[in-house]
Amino acid sequence: MNTRSMLTLTAVASLGLCVADVVQADEMVKFRAMQHVASAQFQDIGDVEGHALGLVRLSGLASMADGTVGTSNVVGTTDYIKGAGTFMNYNNLTLSDGSVLWYKINGNTKLDGSKSVFSGTVNVVGGKGRFEGAKGDGTITGERLTPLATGVYLYVDVVVNVKK
Repeated sequence: MNTRSMLTLTAVASLGLCVADVVQADEMVKFRAMQHVASAQFQDIGDVEGHALGLVRLSGLASMADGTVGTSNVVGTTDYIKGAGTFMNYNNLTLSDGSVLWYKINGNTKLDGSKSVFSGTVNVVGGKGRFEGAKGDGTITGERLTPLATGVYLYVDVVVNVKK
């Protein structure tokens, strides 16, 4: 093999390693956010009994699958009839290394007796640090044991496929 062929082969191999590094940059992020409703404001809609639009702020801790802990902050809206319906919120997960993952959730709340059960889809909107340039999607599930109001607690299990 001549020198030119060796250089070409080396360049192709190096390019392959670079592509492999990009593929490995994808990350499955799993955590449980335990949150406190810091603020909840509601406006009765008046079209049917119990229909209200809500504006909420939540904050709490995120327990990562690897045992580390971060913070979780949320601002969102609810469109509920007697406690069940749709919600949309923007979330910020901040880790101790300063990395931040921003994502949006579109979900549904269903009543199961006196508790509220959540499910929804996640769309990553950006990030900083290890999440710089992130995109991706995922799911959430969770529960709140009491009606939505300022001061109550809830948890949400989040699974996000972060792609770069």
